[in-house]
Amino acid sequence: MSDQTSTPPNQQSKLAKKPVQDANEGDASSRPLSKHWADQTAFRLTKQRPEQETYTCASGITPSGTVHIGNFRELITVDLVVRSLKMLGKKTRFIFSWDDFDTLRKVPVNLPNQEMLAKHLRQSISRVPDPYEKDSSYAAANISRFEQEIGAVGIRPEFIRQSEKYSKSEYAEQIRVALENRDKIAQILNKYRKSPLADEWLPTAIYCSKCFRDEIEYQRYEGEWNYSYKCSTCQNEETVDIRKTEHLKLNWRTDWAMRWSYESVDFEPGGKDHSSQGGSYDTGKQIVQEIWGKEAPVYLQYDFVMVKGGEGKMSSSKGKLLSLSQALIAYEPEIVRWIFASQKPNKDFTLALDEDVIKAYEEYDRFEYQVYHPKEGAKADKLLMSQRVYQLSQCDDQIAKTYVKKAAFRELCNRLQICDGDIDRAYIKYYSKDFGLEAEKAHFYKRAKCAWGWISNFAPESFCYRISGEKVELELDETQSKAVELLADLVRNTDLEKIDAKDLNQKIYDDVIRGAGIDSKEFFTVIYKKLIGRPQGPRLPSFLMEIGEERLLALL
Repeated sequence: MSDQTSTPPNQQSKLAKKPVQDANEGDASSRPLSKHWADQTAFRLTKQRPEQETYTCASGITPSGTVHIGNFRELITVDLVVRSLKMLGKKTRFIFSWDDFDTLRKVPVNLPNQEMLAKHLRQSISRVPDPYEKDSSYAAANISRFEQEIGAVGIRPEFIRQSEKYSKSEYAEQIRVALENRDKIAQILNKYRKSPLADEWLPTAIYCSKCFRDEIEYQRYEGEWNYSYKCSTCQNEETVDIRKTEHLKLNWRTDWAMRWSYESVDFEPGGKDHSSQGGSYDTGKQIVQEIWGKEAPVYLQYDFVMVKGGEGKMSSSKGKLLSLSQALIAYEPEIVRWIFASQKPNKDFTLALDEDVIKAYEEYDRFEYQVYHPKEGAKADKLLMSQRVYQLSQCDDQIAKTYVKKAAFRELCNRLQICDGDIDRAYIKYYSKDFGLEAEKAHFYKRAKCAWGWISNFAPESFCYRISGEKVELELDETQSKAVELLADLVRNTDLEKIDAKDLNQKIYDDVIRGAGIDSKEFFTVIYKKLIGRPQGPRLPSFLMEIGEERLLALL
């Protein structure tokens, strides 16, 4: 068996060790690592805040339902910038806030125990029971699932649960500052409102200490540390100490600005819905500066991710979504990262789960091959860009020193179906000779698991098939019967392991279709019904070669 790997050029083999720039000399922090948006953003950040010892990069999601692939875009946007900062030699802190002190406003339609959840509407999602009855709360169920998912793609931030922060009154001083400056905050927000906020408006919300709902008849800041409210649901009325209550929180726009100050955030992206004039970032930028005397973090807008065949923007509350776990059923983790790293963040894009999954694998394989085998005369900046995208796509941010051969995804899907999903059998039958190196074999099993996951869960029905377990009896006319017999003769007299698919295709037309005088479409329909019980299937020459002589003759 020959060694099927090849060593990439020196420049590429160094990628796993240090940043690669247009020239291998000079200060790595004196210019961006590449033209990739993550490198450009990291460089901009270091130039705007050159004295920073540690760069704090933040992300946050409300676990109001299943955390979906659209939410994942925010997280991986931060992850890519953090990786670029590290390659510039900078210290980083990557924090991820779970906004799990938010309110359950509606029950997602895709969850069990709908009646139970409905009884807990208007309570904090950190206090609503888990509908699956496994975790400590509704929020905890969504949190634990997503934290496991992102570990699979090499993302490991420092997690912060806002329910714990607020319940322990860790933000008490910040809440008091906001309340004492409520008129200034209202003035900022009113600049972008059609109608001004009410005179009694406060930048806070409170959950009742008796029924735990946020449906409040009135709430007042009494000065110092005193805060009063009356619950409209259970009529509970009390005055609480801001330093001791477990139920008081800032509203969203003030809360976001407060946390920028509290955590000294240097970079945080936001979705299109937060990025307009007068939106959450715009008002937050003014609030953090005027109320806390801090600068807003460097910002980057990201746009939505759609699922091909879906209904536009995903929504956790409506249950129309695709989770990262579901995407990883069909896609290798590196390909998921590559899809996001290849896109500019301010552009919408569509993630496919239909037959375009095959196209994604083919594009990634070509891209990877070219990184290790650059075309002679390739432009340095284009090659550098490809190297950076590829490096950012790897879960451990390291590029292997040698190219590892991959099984072609479409061919693998067909071969797995011939083997009824038995990955071990497919490896022994088709790949053991050419994929014998440890790295090749390991990757084969990784890809085969995804291929079968895609076939079993997402592949179009027209792509899926099952080889007939025994001979299928069909009512055939004389011409059709002759065509089947001629094909069987062709199989007997041809070495299917050595013949080229194009040559076999020509023989099918010359010896079988023309020999029997049968219409080609009619012929293919008969043969596919014989082999897989359906009128259509994979390209026949390659399919016959994959099935093999013994099994073909038994079916024909």
